[in-house]
Amino acid sequence: MKTVLKGMCVVGLILYPFIVGYGLSQGYMFGVAVFLMLMGGLRWVTGGGTLMWPLTFFAILCGGLSLVFKDQAWLKLYPVMMSLGACVIFTITLFKPPSMIERFARLVEPALPQDGVIWTKKVTQIWCIFFVVNALIALYTVYFASTQVWVIYNGFISYVLMGILLLGEYLLRKRQQGLNQMRR
Repeated sequence: MKTVLKGMCVVGLILYPFIVGYGLSQGYMFGVAVFLMLMGGLRWVTGGGTLMWPLTFFAILCGGLSLVFKDQAWLKLYPVMMSLGACVIFTITLFKPPSMIERFARLVEPALPQDGVIWTKKVTQIWCIFFVVNALIALYTVYFASTQVWVIYNGFISYVLMGILLLGEYLLRKRQQGLNQMRR
């Protein structure tokens, strides 16, 4: 049951920009705020480890502030907070290894060599930069773009960019490992 709830939470938060776009266009700000707070509460209840707490907190905070101030900007700020929260999480893993990308890499390659560990730490730093830039672009869309542009960037373009970065890292890491093996 816990796995189903976690899955629902992940799907709900991935679809969040589209839910916001539709909800706000229909005048359902209250419903969208409650939805965001419920997703944050669901994430809290199902766990996810200490590293996920900033993201959980931001969901509840943005939904709550939207209700308190009756301002839809708080709902649109959630992707900004998500990027900043992810940056914090990735940064923490740079100081408390293994780095986040090393953790991902070890899911596929448990016996990651030392040069892979060094590589993944550098890539984790790149992800931190990406999250800051992504947060700035998302922030721009909150205040200087239409809701449609906000939805397109935060619900599609940012995910595509993350996918490109993730796939690019994997392909470059494999290439780098191949070059390192040829040098030995």
